[in-house]
Amino acid sequence: MGRGFRILSDRSGTVRESQSPLVKFRNKAFTGGTSLLPEALFNADSLRKAQDPVIFLRCHCAIECFNICHLRKRCILIHNANIDMIPIVSEVLKGMFSPQTGDYVTAVDESSLILIKSVESTTTPETLHELAETIVAMMNAEALLDVKVAYGTVVQELKDVSKSYKEAKMALDVGKIFYAEKKVIAYSTLGIGRLIYQLPVNLCKIFIEEIFGDNVPMDLDEETLNTLNKFFENNLNVSETSRQLFVHRNTLVYRIEKIQKSTGLDLRSFDDALTFKIALMVVNYMKYLDSQEY
Repeated sequence: MGRGFRILSDRSGTVRESQSPLVKFRNKAFTGGTSLLPEALFNADSLRKAQDPVIFLRCHCAIECFNICHLRKRCILIHNANIDMIPIVSEVLKGMFSPQTGDYVTAVDESSLILIKSVESTTTPETLHELAETIVAMMNAEALLDVKVAYGTVVQELKDVSKSYKEAKMALDVGKIFYAEKKVIAYSTLGIGRLIYQLPVNLCKIFIEEIFGDNVPMDLDEETLNTLNKFFENNLNVSETSRQLFVHRNTLVYRIEKIQKSTGLDLRSFDDALTFKIALMVVNYMKYLDSQEY
């Protein structure tokens, strides 16, 4: 008989074939397109110590059903979209990626899907970024969907997939706070945002008070924000920034000096500019935390 089946005999002596608990669980787990694969793989580090047999079955079923190769390199990509659009996103992804090539698509919550992407040893960060951009473009072209894609680092073994997932999840969360304009966010490029995201709230509050005092810029006007972003993008170059903003150099200097009067920070100085930029990011982080409480 096939693996996973047992031979049972009823009272009449009739021999019948019955599915084992493993197979029953597997059939239930993967019926209707709902997969328990994420729970199995993303907790792989603790599975060996898990006392819960259901958790063990999830991992066993996932590996057995999908015939996943343990030694193939993988990367997790998370796709975030409106809850009503998730079924459409899932269909588009499944049309682009196939289990036959070692790629798997499944849901992790009501607004996110993950792609467990098999990658070659020659895959570069640029290649992954291009793949993510292709997914975003395809979603827009095929279904007019506005999605964000975040991804973690490439891992060597199946047991490390949970690490790539956690990185992709953090990239998605950090991207929403600090890089809202980006459609593709890589964990490896989070920079200061990743550091701020992991700071204790009390430390953030103290830092903001030390920098801004009672004049915390909770809501800067669009003109000021645009000016600051361009100024930072051009490495504090006043002439180039004024050219790109189509304003007179003196107008830009006036805006910078206005900020200096209210904060005591001269943005033409690298140290002050860095302090101000980090402080603004911390303010945005605190605003995000406040919004999550309501």
